[in-house]
Amino acid sequence: MKKVSYEEMVSARVRRDASYDGYFYVGVRTMKIFCLPSCKARLSLEKNMVFFSTREEAIVAGYRSCKRCKPDLFPNNVPNWLDKVLSYMKRNVSKRIDAKTLIRITGVEISTIRRHFKNHYQLTQMGFHRKLRLAYAKELLGKGMSSKELPSHCGFKSSSGFRTAFFKEFGHPPGETHLV
Repeated sequence: MKKVSYEEMVSARVRRDASYDGYFYVGVRTMKIFCLPSCKARLSLEKNMVFFSTREEAIVAGYRSCKRCKPDLFPNNVPNWLDKVLSYMKRNVSKRIDAKTLIRITGVEISTIRRHFKNHYQLTQMGFHRKLRLAYAKELLGKGMSSKELPSHCGFKSSSGFRTAFFKEFGHPPGETHLV
């Protein structure tokens, strides 16, 4: 593990630099909370910051884990709502899912869901679901379904939109899948 100076720790926290996550933890004296350097919570004053080498050190000092960045779970900070979203998406590959539905099943704001998907999958939640629907379409094509029937079976409103998305994803139109 690399040695980090006090000035570097303060700077990393101010920048919210995720590359320092796990190398040290930031405690806030006034709140008795400890965070990852990348935590998006409001920054405390430097005089209120205390640094720990490990989570255990922070806990022994009487600090509790931040509910926002969840340093106690690092590096496996998988939100508890993610399984619900992924299983719902996989069960519903035959239709489009809207933001209101995801908010309803998770109880989380859509901006939080979108941010997680962008950070971890480099796609929005809708883009991720579109990939699942296109993979399902390819599977149905392999089972002999006509490419004309596919758009409605995979949650696409138009044949041209489906064809364009399919081509972008697989590099060929749906009608040529058997040739690939």
